Amino acid sequence: MLKIGQKIKAARKIRRITQEELANAMGVSDKSISAYESDRANPPLSVIEKISKVTDQPLSFFLEETIETSILSKLREVEIQFKEIKKLLEKEKFI
Repeated sequence: MLKIGQKIKAARKIRRITQEELANAMGVSDKSISAYESDRANPPLSVIEKISKVTDQPLSFFLEETIETSILSKLREVEIQFKEIKKLLEKEKFI
């Protein structure tokens, strides 16, 4: 599974533009693009939308696995909560 930074870099390479060119087209610094590509910073959705437009990649290219990862994370949280509820119910002898 590719991280968002890897996807940004791949889209930029497909388009054959440098970090500086992408940054200029978006109105941000090339240091921001570098931080996004190395996953030192998470780009907000508005930035991902701009990258999508500049690189001519569909938004789904950047978000598809990210959304799946988010869903899995939420499911893990719910599973932990259910286990805690079950323990409480067992403690109170409801089950």
